[in-house]
Amino acid sequence: MGGLDFPLLADFHPKGEVAQAFGLWREDKGYSRRAIVILDPTGRVRYSNIIERGAPDVEHILTIVRNTTAA
Repeated sequence: MGGLDFPLLADFHPKGEVAQAFGLWREDKGYSRRAIVILDPTGRVRYSNIIERGAPDVEHILTIVRNTTAA
């Protein structure tokens, strides 16, 4: 993953369990909304953003991750 040294989550099985917990599951579609949720080491949400279209600003996201993991 290009030198990322923090865990990433893919919500495959049970399908949508984490997306449902964060209110991102689209029951009518059978899949979750595209979103980025960043948790600090204690599990507290430090950033969340639903991505309606296009790609997120990767540099902005990495800055948030760096600041969150450094805290």
